[in-house]
Amino acid sequence: MRLRDLLLATFLFLFFLLLFTPRRLGPLAPSARRPPLAAATAAERDHSRLAAALESGGSPPRLIESCPAGYVDHMPCEDPRRSSQLSREMNYYRERHCPPPEETPLCLVPPPDGYKVPVRWPESLNKIWHSNMPYNKIADRKGHQGWMKIKGPHFIFPGGGTMFPDGAGQYLEKLKKYVPLTGGVLRTALDMGCGVASFGGALLAEGILTMSFAPRDSHKAQIQFALERGIPAFVAMLGTRRLAFPSFSFDLVHCSRCLIPFTAYNATYFIEVDRLLRPGGYLVISGPPVQWAKQEKEWADLQAVARALCYEVIAVDRNTAVWRKPTGDSCLPNQNELGIKPCDEFDDSTVAWYFKLKNCISRTSSVKGDYAVGSIPKWPDRLNRIPVRAGLLEGGTDIFEDDTRRWTRRVDYYKKSLNLKLGTPSARNVMDMNAFFGGFAAALLSDPVWVMNVVPADKPSTLSAIYDRGLIGVYHDWCEPFSTYPRTYDFIHVDGIAMLIEHQGSKRRRCSLVDLMVEMDRILRPEGTVLIRDSPEVIDKVNHIAHAVRWTTEIHEKDSGSPETEKILVATKTTWKLSSESR
Repeated sequence: MRLRDLLLATFLFLFFLLLFTPRRLGPLAPSARRPPLAAATAAERDHSRLAAALESGGSPPRLIESCPAGYVDHMPCEDPRRSSQLSREMNYYRERHCPPPEETPLCLVPPPDGYKVPVRWPESLNKIWHSNMPYNKIADRKGHQGWMKIKGPHFIFPGGGTMFPDGAGQYLEKLKKYVPLTGGVLRTALDMGCGVASFGGALLAEGILTMSFAPRDSHKAQIQFALERGIPAFVAMLGTRRLAFPSFSFDLVHCSRCLIPFTAYNATYFIEVDRLLRPGGYLVISGPPVQWAKQEKEWADLQAVARALCYEVIAVDRNTAVWRKPTGDSCLPNQNELGIKPCDEFDDSTVAWYFKLKNCISRTSSVKGDYAVGSIPKWPDRLNRIPVRAGLLEGGTDIFEDDTRRWTRRVDYYKKSLNLKLGTPSARNVMDMNAFFGGFAAALLSDPVWVMNVVPADKPSTLSAIYDRGLIGVYHDWCEPFSTYPRTYDFIHVDGIAMLIEHQGSKRRRCSLVDLMVEMDRILRPEGTVLIRDSPEVIDKVNHIAHAVRWTTEIHEKDSGSPETEKILVATKTTWKLSSESR
């Protein structure tokens, strides 16, 4: 009897322990690494075996299965089923959290029912197909603020936002009184909590290229809408880590009701904005807490932080505040007012891949030369001027000039000899997966495109030079999925695909080529193009895997002047529909 009572008591103790123990998991919780997905599919169970078989080159290649219909908007590293288990502290749960490959089904993300080739640029700026992302939540809730509306088979975008319901055009006219938005003084901008990116879309007419970002949150698909419109955007959250950009990248940082608590955690978020803003650059905050009812303390704190960092108040116009960042480190001694101190002189402020936020001010004096707003050449002259920060790489000046000439020649070859869609309305959203100095993007200046320049996180940090040129991009590790929705790029360019998954300085693989190409397929639009340059041996492997992911391919000889041991593969993603059994 005592034994039975003891067992019963133990059972009840464990039952109530499980019942009342919070399920929210912190950053290091082991069980957070596996999302509560449905029962494993055959694709999940066969992942490693199928990937190995495809890489070995067996003939003919087995087609990779389609994912279930529920994966139509799947983002492996921003999966709500995984993030819902994580800590809410500093919005940790809304940052990237990637599953290991073996927990990811090896399958191709299907398009939604009724998917159509996207509306072409520039018409897409103002309207897109409703069927390509049939989510009405933003239109229903924000239509009265001019975000977007449903009209027949389309979503239309009047150009408004919560703080500019009458359109971004009128809002920009107000900002022009305080910020030099014309004349090429400003080129790169960051729009935080961007909604459907109408602010960034409006700045394109001024020659300003805006990186718009927002998390995957209750505003379902806001970044997906932005990219479908042809506006540069990606999914990100200002939480516990630095944003994936180098220091001093943006000439303008903008927040329109982004609701980022800039002064929280001893002003850590304002300090991250300061890291990203170029010396002499402009910070614009519209909406709370700027002169906002019941947020007097938050507004006073925000002004105090800006004052401590010697930001010049340009204007406070109703609920919009404009500051200008100082051009040097002369302000550093004044920062003790709030306990904010400069970073160690050996701190590398360009490091930003999975790097925890710091509560210290990045030193502008860490970079020698003229790169402040007002000193750096105006756009478009700065595109082909040797960036100051190209010199951070040994021999960088000469390498930069050679790289610029090489890509001018290669892009000319792409257009004339390979008959690619570059320069046509069919290619608007372009990605360079191994951008180096951004030479490929620079050679496309006259085309109606924007390029996401991706610099691999484990390669030499050349992304700051890309921003100095007036181009945009991010750090990324291609052994992980990219932070974007499916079907968001028209053209993907890869110079050296094998090196993206190899350990630096060796040929040893860090991850699978099959997984990488399945990820490329996820983010590529149907009828989109992939161009890959590599050795003949690698191209043969890529060609084999390409047929497994249902691409059609052509292999071409390299252009004159390129290495003899190089070939070019051009692939097109076919349009296919989910079978009735997979629904």
